[in-house]
Amino acid sequence: MLHGLILAAVADAAAFLKDFTGVWTCGNASYHERWEIRPHRGYDAPNASMADVVYGDPQKPDGFAYVYFVPGANEFRYDDFHADGAQSHLTSPGPAGDAWEWTGTYYPKGAPADPGPDIIWTLSTPTTIARTFSQRVNGAPIQRGADSCTRESP
Repeated sequence: MLHGLILAAVADAAAFLKDFTGVWTCGNASYHERWEIRPHRGYDAPNASMADVVYGDPQKPDGFAYVYFVPGANEFRYDDFHADGAQSHLTSPGPAGDAWEWTGTYYPKGAPADPGPDIIWTLSTPTTIARTFSQRVNGAPIQRGADSCTRESP
């Protein structure tokens, strides 16, 4: 799985894509939404250096994100653009075991920036992601929500 995938010579979106490429149904008791994770258009798998994440109706998505590795910063970036105009710019050092932790800043449209998102994606099985959504308050994460994703197709 994610164990040991990030090596100095192979630190790019291929590590992220290896485990997360596919069409997923994500949600909880309140909602369900389609997510598709794939190599960025024009990049060949399995050595893609950038991933696309599209969520919602593919014809009119709720948003999209780009995942890529920045060698000089030695971190992954998750730049997320919501259909309502909100954005988030998150970073991760890469997987710790089977989990990716993303932190950064969320910019809601028409509201002050939130510098405290803490989102963890855990690959529970090859076909299941458990996600927690927290907010850092005084340096400590406080969970605000959770859901899970099931892979529908590779």
